[in-house]
Amino acid sequence: MWRSVGWRATNADSMGFDFILVIAGGLLAGGVGDLMGLGGGIVAVPFLNLVVGVPVHVAAAAGLISTLSVSCGAAGRYLRRGGLIDVPLALRLELFAAAGGLVGGVVVGWIEGPALQVLFAATLLYGAFHIHRSSRRTAGTGPPGTEVVRGDVSSARRAGAFGLCFAAGVMSGLLGIGGGIVIVPVIHLVLALPFKNATATSNFMMGLTAVPALCGFVARGQLDLGLAAPLAVGVLLGANLGAHLMPRIATRWLKLVFACLLVVTAVEMARKGVAAW
Repeated sequence: MWRSVGWRATNADSMGFDFILVIAGGLLAGGVGDLMGLGGGIVAVPFLNLVVGVPVHVAAAAGLISTLSVSCGAAGRYLRRGGLIDVPLALRLELFAAAGGLVGGVVVGWIEGPALQVLFAATLLYGAFHIHRSSRRTAGTGPPGTEVVRGDVSSARRAGAFGLCFAAGVMSGLLGIGGGIVIVPVIHLVLALPFKNATATSNFMMGLTAVPALCGFVARGQLDLGLAAPLAVGVLLGANLGAHLMPRIATRWLKLVFACLLVVTAVEMARKGVAAW
């Protein structure tokens, strides 16, 4: 089933195991992605590459599908609930993120797999640092459903946020992630929205960023639907679970646990990338 991407099960039993393993990875990616507003790719890509053994470019393409799945499921719930997503702000930021996603999806075709793994590891460490730093703040600890409260944000900070969202889009196209690892800190720290509002707004943006980012992978034949389909099933189930758990988890602990997970994954991705060089 997955012969076209250079890896496949050797018999029917192991094929079934791989199928279940991919769904399990999707469950984890969807749950974490929904809770943190980072899209499923931040978990799905290293899981597929390190655990399942998928080449990193193919894993990145599938990661964008998982990000799209998380966004579609989560954004609909948050919009129906009301109050969490700042839609006008999200649409303005998304103009830049989508443009960056298209650029990143094209450029990644010239980057070798080991270099991409090391870049992914550096991105994970960056995200862990910012999430840990923001966990010291008290903003955003209120329950979901709290109305969006903007801080006093200058025009210069807004301009910087637009540039960072373009960079987040490029990162999305390069690494197969939703870009939320940059967008959440931008909305939370630069634009001064509470953390849970930032994650909800980021989830709304993720799918819109993933679509143009996918174009380059599709053109190069690196999107394997046989891999992406079971991953998307697991991601959708995991995202529903994440939405159910979010009101019951303290924001500060959620940030700390996820920051630790990012560091561990970054170390393993960097180790594998350096070894391949």
